[in-house]
Amino acid sequence: MKRTRILRRAQSLWARVGLRARLEAFILLALLPMVGLVVVLLLQERSQDIERAREATRLLADRGAQQQAQIVQQARSVLQLLTLVPDIREASPGRCATLLKQATDLYPWASGFGVFNPDGRLLCSSNDNRPANLAERDYFQKALATRDFTVSNFLIGQNSKQPRVVAALPILGDDGSVIRVLVGGVDLSWLAELSAEIARESGGIVSLFDSQGTTLARVPDPQGIVGRSMADHPMIGKILREEAGIIEDDGLDGVPRISGFSTLEETGAKIVVAVARDDILAAADRNLLLGTGIMTGVVLLIVGGVWVLMEVMVLRGLRDLKASAAFLSSDFFDPHAPCTPAPVHTSEFSQVALAMRTMGRTLSAIAFEDRLTGLANRRFFEAHVERLQDQPVQDRDPLAILYIDLDGFKPINDQHGHHTGDMVLKEIGNRLARCVRHGDFAARLGGDEFAVLLSVPDGQQGHYARDVARRIIDSVSAPIMADGLDIRIGCSIGTALWPSDAADLTMALQNADRALYAAKRAGRARVVSYSDLPADNAMAT
Repeated sequence: MKRTRILRRAQSLWARVGLRARLEAFILLALLPMVGLVVVLLLQERSQDIERAREATRLLADRGAQQQAQIVQQARSVLQLLTLVPDIREASPGRCATLLKQATDLYPWASGFGVFNPDGRLLCSSNDNRPANLAERDYFQKALATRDFTVSNFLIGQNSKQPRVVAALPILGDDGSVIRVLVGGVDLSWLAELSAEIARESGGIVSLFDSQGTTLARVPDPQGIVGRSMADHPMIGKILREEAGIIEDDGLDGVPRISGFSTLEETGAKIVVAVARDDILAAADRNLLLGTGIMTGVVLLIVGGVWVLMEVMVLRGLRDLKASAAFLSSDFFDPHAPCTPAPVHTSEFSQVALAMRTMGRTLSAIAFEDRLTGLANRRFFEAHVERLQDQPVQDRDPLAILYIDLDGFKPINDQHGHHTGDMVLKEIGNRLARCVRHGDFAARLGGDEFAVLLSVPDGQQGHYARDVARRIIDSVSAPIMADGLDIRIGCSIGTALWPSDAADLTMALQNADRALYAAKRAGRARVVSYSDLPADNAMAT
């Protein structure tokens, strides 16, 4: 009986609920699964942000290790060349020192060269401050024993106080015996520059530890631990036991950090890139809050739209019908009077449809449009690339890919502020849009990086891509008025063709990025096509 009364009371209350309230309740219930799905997707995006941060630290550490390996390999090549010079092989008085000084000035990483007897005595040197005898040095003994190129562990320079390594290459006589040893110092000042650059990119801390755990370099170093042994720290102990990887643990400053690390070849030293985990979570939580806010706004917008729609298209008609029914029931009924005093205007449906389309465009712009320039954003660009990849082969149109990077943009933010920089980027977006045809695809990938996909007939991509690239460079190079300032910047462009340069579109995009890297190295306002790169350079860039 009690259950029956409760059921009847609920039915009575529901019967008193108006049609509009019922429809709103139905819409809210229908939207709940979608809201839940969006929240789940945002939480997954939060997890992906953390995973991306983990992978980024490892990649940045690998980048430092690769640069160290390249410099050591260059040092080996230089020593091999120098051993072929007769005056150096014979340690000719005066002439040998002059040639070694010239070689030191030629290579930025070189701190000096010297020729030594097998007993470790110095014969000639580019630097008068070099030690007179190296007989007891481990790397010198190893070079004599192996008769091959060797590299020392990290050393701290007596004058520069910076980490460096020493490379040694034996000079062999006609009988294969070691007659002299050519030694070169490799200055690692590049490491401080690279560490500062990586620290800016990641917002974290970059450290270099030797194979025993002593801190050789650290950017930034608020605790002043450079020169101190950190081998007893739990995180450093784990790093010293592995070649490369990612570790989540308390950093040297006690802050929970995500640390990517890699081993430097020859020396066994470790380069570590560490970012605060709370900073990554804070950024991810901001994205989660923003997404939730947008979703809440969408739900409120839909509910408000349905409220108005019910009023205009349904409830107004019901009131008219009610008025007609009352009129028909009254004593003043006139058979010639209309049954519906206020007719419903069908144009209201089209108005609502227009409002929904406008809302859809707004939501699409939020998700896929770069708000500053009006171009497609990176997410839209990646989605567009995926659609092109999934097309059947017979339906694919050849593409010319342009990767664009602005020249001289960073000083604008530094000198005039980000507001001026944003105005410049907005104008660059407008100019870029004017340089391409309707149907071509232009996007801002982030910062001062842009991309353009040009659809052109097969066989004409290279010529057309270069023409468009030159047009973009000329347009970007024109003066820009921002905040009353005459701003002048430029851009460098790398191009690649698909499928001419690569059958896979992802590889073609990477080829365009390699070409852009080559254009940046060649100077400002350059266009470099991937097909113009030397084969070995195209693979190594």
